Amino acid sequence: MNTPTSELPASPAQPVALWHIADVQRETGLGKDTLRVWERRYGFPCPVRDENGERLYPAEQLQQLKLIKRLLDADHRPGKVVGQSVQALQQLLEAPAPKAKGTKLGKGPGQERSLLDEQWIAWLAANETVLIKQALQRSIVRHGLAQVIDTTIAPLCQMVGEAWMQGQISIYQEHLFTEILQSVLREAITAIDSAGGGSTQSPRVLLTTTPGEQHGLGLLMAECQFALESCERFLLGTSTPVSEMIEAVERLEIDVLALSFSAHATRNDVADSLRQLQAHLPSGVEIWIGGAGALAFSRAVPQEVRILKTAGDIALQVKSWRQGPATHAPALTG
Repeated sequence: MNTPTSELPASPAQPVALWHIADVQRETGLGKDTLRVWERRYGFPCPVRDENGERLYPAEQLQQLKLIKRLLDADHRPGKVVGQSVQALQQLLEAPAPKAKGTKLGKGPGQERSLLDEQWIAWLAANETVLIKQALQRSIVRHGLAQVIDTTIAPLCQMVGEAWMQGQISIYQEHLFTEILQSVLREAITAIDSAGGGSTQSPRVLLTTTPGEQHGLGLLMAECQFALESCERFLLGTSTPVSEMIEAVERLEIDVLALSFSAHATRNDVADSLRQLQAHLPSGVEIWIGGAGALAFSRAVPQEVRILKTAGDIALQVKSWRQGPATHAPALTG
């Protein structure tokens, strides 16, 4: 547990803890840019300033932000929860939520359910991280990486988020799961690249997220699919400024810019960044997007941008790209 960066006394007997923005980001998982945008857009959080003009956040606001993060992970929209009181946020967390589609682990063609849904969460709650990693590795060997991503890993991510929101697991356990998953997928990508002898084909793909989008698991799952198609890949990580994306596309001679939008993205986040990219990217560069945010705001997406419903759709889109523009599948519009 991190201790507050500084304390300013409200009275000689009652100090009030204040947290720097870097501490708040570390404690909540909310990016600094997100906190600043919310401050301007919603009037919350409301930091005070130290003698150097740096933002300092009271402990109560830190608690609110932690609750808001949990609600965002449960697919609540920022405009509905940012600025709500601790009591109101707690009530939202305690309210029964409708079961989201795709929460259960699915079956692929001819594939049995490899594990009971409850077993994954039980292992995580018991800190049995080795069992989780081994089970994922066995599933990939048995069923193939592409199928496991769509039928096991993607719904499992949602299950873990719900378990955290319901108090079945702790924040550190959710972070453990993320690290396990990243490790397993990275190993799978390395194995794919080694099996191919390092040879790659077009399209040359740049993978990243727009400013403020800190969630990278969607990118990693997409990278797995591009690796399976032997695409040449360039990764910038998360939250890349649009100007930097444009420069990277030009200098690396990119064919496809692949972006992931999580459920935390707003309609403006999606539409504005895509319009800006379209206006400045070199002619012929395609934009492919995926993730819950891309699907939620598909009607705000420019027609030329291709929306991929699942990671598995990448293989079809790559095949279409290689066959030429005339055979491209149409973008999702609704």
